Amino acid sequence: MEPRALPDPPGGRRPAPKWHAVDAEHDETLRAVPGPERAIVTVLSGIVLAVVLGVLVGARLGTGVVALTLAVAGTWRATSATGPVGLVVRSRGFDVVLCWVAAVVIGVLALTAPGLS
Repeated sequence: MEPRALPDPPGGRRPAPKWHAVDAEHDETLRAVPGPERAIVTVLSGIVLAVVLGVLVGARLGTGVVALTLAVAGTWRATSATGPVGLVVRSRGFDVVLCWVAAVVIGVLALTAPGLS
Protein backbone atom coordinates (compact mmCIF):
# COMPACT_ATOMS: atom_id res chain seq x y z
CA MET A 1 0.00 0.00 0.00
CA GLU A 2 1.30 3.46 -0.91
CA PRO A 3 2.14 5.56 2.21
CA ARG A 4 0.25 8.51 0.82
CA ALA A 5 -2.89 6.44 0.47
CA LEU A 6 -3.09 5.89 4.23
CA PRO A 7 -5.62 7.99 6.11
CA ASP A 8 -4.23 10.91 8.13
CA PRO A 9 -3.69 10.08 11.80
CA PRO A 10 -5.45 12.13 14.44
CA GLY A 11 -3.57 15.42 14.70
CA GLY A 12 -3.19 15.74 10.92
CA ARG A 13 0.55 15.03 10.62
CA ARG A 14 1.93 11.85 9.23
CA PRO A 15 5.60 11.07 9.90
CA ALA A 16 7.77 10.62 6.84
CA PRO A 17 8.58 7.01 6.06
CA LYS A 18 12.07 6.00 7.14
CA TRP A 19 12.94 4.65 3.72
CA HIS A 20 12.04 7.92 2.00
CA ALA A 21 15.09 9.92 0.87
CA VAL A 22 15.30 13.67 1.21
CA ASP A 23 13.95 15.53 -1.81
CA ALA A 24 16.60 16.89 -4.16
CA GLU A 25 15.18 20.43 -3.91
CA HIS A 26 15.30 20.35 -0.14
CA ASP A 27 18.83 18.95 -0.18
CA GLU A 28 20.01 21.73 -2.55
CA THR A 29 18.48 24.36 -0.28
CA LEU A 30 20.35 23.01 2.71
CA ARG A 31 23.64 23.01 0.82
CA ALA A 32 23.16 26.65 -0.18
CA VAL A 33 23.13 27.80 3.46
CA PRO A 34 26.65 28.63 4.66
CA GLY A 35 28.07 27.16 7.87
CA PRO A 36 29.14 29.75 10.40
CA GLU A 37 27.54 33.11 9.82
CA ARG A 38 29.94 35.57 8.25
CA ALA A 39 28.80 38.47 10.41
CA ILE A 40 29.47 36.58 13.63
CA VAL A 41 32.87 35.38 12.39
CA THR A 42 33.81 38.89 11.25
CA VAL A 43 32.90 40.54 14.55
CA LEU A 44 34.55 37.76 16.55
CA SER A 45 37.71 38.10 14.45
CA GLY A 46 37.72 41.85 15.07
CA ILE A 47 37.45 41.36 18.82
CA VAL A 48 40.19 38.71 18.86
CA LEU A 49 42.42 40.99 16.78
CA ALA A 50 41.71 43.86 19.19
CA VAL A 51 42.70 41.76 22.19
CA VAL A 52 45.89 40.51 20.53
CA LEU A 53 46.91 44.00 19.41
CA GLY A 54 45.97 45.44 22.80
CA VAL A 55 48.25 42.98 24.57
CA LEU A 56 51.14 42.97 22.12
CA VAL A 57 51.19 46.56 20.82
CA GLY A 58 49.16 48.79 23.09
CA ALA A 59 45.74 49.42 24.57
CA ARG A 60 45.14 52.47 22.36
CA LEU A 61 45.45 50.40 19.16
CA GLY A 62 43.33 47.57 20.58
CA THR A 63 40.58 50.00 21.55
CA GLY A 64 40.74 51.55 18.08
CA VAL A 65 40.21 48.13 16.53
CA VAL A 66 37.15 47.61 18.75
CA ALA A 67 35.79 50.94 17.47
CA LEU A 68 36.53 49.93 13.88
CA THR A 69 34.80 46.57 14.41
CA LEU A 70 31.69 48.36 15.71
CA ALA A 71 31.72 50.72 12.73
CA VAL A 72 31.98 47.79 10.30
CA ALA A 73 29.13 45.96 12.08
CA GLY A 74 26.94 49.06 11.91
CA THR A 75 27.70 49.60 8.23
CA TRP A 76 27.03 45.94 7.45
CA ARG A 77 23.69 46.15 9.26
CA ALA A 78 22.81 49.36 7.41
CA THR A 79 23.58 48.00 3.95
CA SER A 80 22.39 44.39 4.25
CA ALA A 81 19.03 43.69 2.64
CA THR A 82 17.83 41.09 5.13
CA GLY A 83 20.04 41.79 8.09
CA PRO A 84 22.99 39.55 8.84
CA VAL A 85 22.33 36.85 11.40
CA GLY A 86 24.08 37.76 14.62
CA LEU A 87 23.89 41.52 14.07
CA VAL A 88 20.12 41.87 14.03
CA VAL A 89 18.93 42.80 17.50
CA ARG A 90 16.22 45.41 17.14
CA SER A 91 15.13 47.57 14.24
CA ARG A 92 17.66 48.44 11.55
CA GLY A 93 17.87 52.08 12.60
CA PHE A 94 18.36 51.23 16.27
CA ASP A 95 21.10 48.69 15.51
CA VAL A 96 22.96 51.05 13.14
CA VAL A 97 22.78 54.06 15.45
CA LEU A 98 23.84 51.97 18.44
CA CYS A 99 26.87 50.50 16.63
CA TRP A 100 27.97 53.81 15.12
CA VAL A 101 27.52 55.83 18.33
CA ALA A 102 29.41 53.19 20.30
CA ALA A 103 32.17 53.20 17.65
CA VAL A 104 32.52 56.99 17.83
CA VAL A 105 32.52 57.06 21.64
CA ILE A 106 35.05 54.25 21.95
CA GLY A 107 37.18 55.76 19.17
CA VAL A 108 37.24 59.17 20.85
CA LEU A 109 38.10 57.56 24.18
CA ALA A 110 40.85 55.52 22.50
CA LEU A 111 42.42 58.73 21.18
CA THR A 112 41.96 60.96 24.24
CA ALA A 113 42.05 58.76 27.34
CA PRO A 114 45.16 59.32 29.42
CA GLY A 115 47.23 56.34 30.43
CA LEU A 116 46.67 54.27 27.29
CA SER A 117 49.92 53.34 25.64
